[in-house]
Amino acid sequence: MDKHLDAFLDRHPTGWGHDEWLALLDDLRRAGIDVGDAEVVGHALEGRRLARVLNDLSIKGLGAKRIEAIVDRFETLWRARHAQVEDVAAIRTVPAALAAKVVEALGSIQ
Repeated sequence: MDKHLDAFLDRHPTGWGHDEWLALLDDLRRAGIDVGDAEVVGHALEGRRLARVLNDLSIKGLGAKRIEAIVDRFETLWRARHAQVEDVAAIRTVPAALAAKVVEALGSIQ
């Protein structure tokens, strides 16, 4: 499923609507991937989107393990973009200074 989600994110870098979401579910079904619980697929897609955005920020000190911790905590780009520095810094592996950089960078995304 990961390659399908990545391809979908490549085609929809700024987001997607309901019709695109339904088309993704249909593509996954045709590829033999179980989409009986669309919420699971949506969660995976949103997590990959947030991880991709965080990675693309290229913030020094924000590596794969910290990105994973942020994704685990916030789950979606929307939630992460609306987080306060204290929320991000509450993640054990994210120092306050790095949390401030992450929040500032996410706030500048259109």
